Amino acid sequence: MRNFILLLIAVIVSFNTLAQNSSASYHSQSFVLQSSANSSVFPEANIVLGLPAFSNVNLGMQWPLSLNDFLQKQTDDSLHFNLPLLRSNLKKENILNSSFRNQLFYFGIKVGKKKNVFVYIGDELVVDAGMQFSNKLVDYLTQGNANFINQRMVFDSQIIEFTAYNSLYLGTAIKVNKKLEIGARIKILRGIANVHTQKLKFSAFTDSTSSPIFSTELSSDILILTSGRGAADKSLLFDPKLNKGFAIDLGASYVFTDQFTASIALNDIGSINWDKSNTTLFTTNGEKEFEIVGLSQSSAGGEDLLAQIETLSDSLLLTLQPAEALGAYSTKLNPKFFLGLSYSITSKHSFSALYNWRRNLSKGASAISLGYQFQLVNSLELLTSLSRFSKNTSLAAGFVWSPGPVQLNVLVDNIMFVDLFNAKSLFLQFGLSFQLGKSQMQ
Repeated sequence: MRNFILLLIAVIVSFNTLAQNSSASYHSQSFVLQSSANSSVFPEANIVLGLPAFSNVNLGMQWPLSLNDFLQKQTDDSLHFNLPLLRSNLKKENILNSSFRNQLFYFGIKVGKKKNVFVYIGDELVVDAGMQFSNKLVDYLTQGNANFINQRMVFDSQIIEFTAYNSLYLGTAIKVNKKLEIGARIKILRGIANVHTQKLKFSAFTDSTSSPIFSTELSSDILILTSGRGAADKSLLFDPKLNKGFAIDLGASYVFTDQFTASIALNDIGSINWDKSNTTLFTTNGEKEFEIVGLSQSSAGGEDLLAQIETLSDSLLLTLQPAEALGAYSTKLNPKFFLGLSYSITSKHSFSALYNWRRNLSKGASAISLGYQFQLVNSLELLTSLSRFSKNTSLAAGFVWSPGPVQLNVLVDNIMFVDLFNAKSLFLQFGLSFQLGKSQMQ
């Protein structure tokens, strides 16, 4: 049970270092950023080389509450943590969601007599994580069972999902003609670590009419699938090559006029099979119940009370603690869908719109973004976008600098442009690549 608790803590802490792509990158002039979202993007250069681990890096955080939702300003301008304020701002279902991608390697080259086919190979590290918890659970843990007498409290909406894997991909983008570009990317996956809550249910009932009075019934029904514990615990077997998976990305773009372009992309359609030798399943084998009938204090005083508490804790863990088992299982990736529109007013000024949908904790989450791209000089593009997701607004800005064969992009989201005390997301995205030999398609 101790290892199980440590594993969950590690998953929760990991949310502090995860991120997702900024919406401003989709319509930027950075080929690496565009291609990562849409496999049909066709480069101007004959050869594209991404620096190992630096061609596309995303860092950041995303959470359901802002600082103003649980910190209260005092008369002396100091800030104090306000637990009732936090509870009042929690929703029925609160979600932490993050995605981290670090491109470890990228190489692409145009082939064919007409140079209208671009083929490439790349490798990236991917982490997808999500956590859902209810306001009811927080209320129960912070207020205690005395505030919920004769109420059966059922906590069955808690979810923890965590997947880390390596993706080796092969792709191609084809410039069919001057208007149409299509692309596809296949990915060979190797699973590194996973936590999947197939079932996580708890309930509690405190009875004021029982004898002895205020006895509390607890129950749990748990089935949590995990893989990769051996990566941290050398006493366990671990071979990520046995965790195999496959996925595909599809994309297309069409130029309606010299000013108006539309694009569509569907990414991460696939799954990973987690091998039995790398997995640990935590299960209660159905619903388990435990009753706390109360404590009594004898002439021994505090020592006797502490002994009762220790005995009670041991019995509780023995009854409700999940057992460990082995078993292979499969998990799907979180698919993503992009629909983009771009309109160029002049060679310097462009506007764009982007609809982005992704699966998150077995549910769909969508965002709508409006962007503006300003070509300050031939080698420098300035970007900004305004996004709306889950009733939250996010402002992003950045630039793409392309001096000669070098291309550098930096995008910042909600770090310098809004009140940090109201922010619910912080993102930083940067990358460096080389693009060699520009040519015109014949």
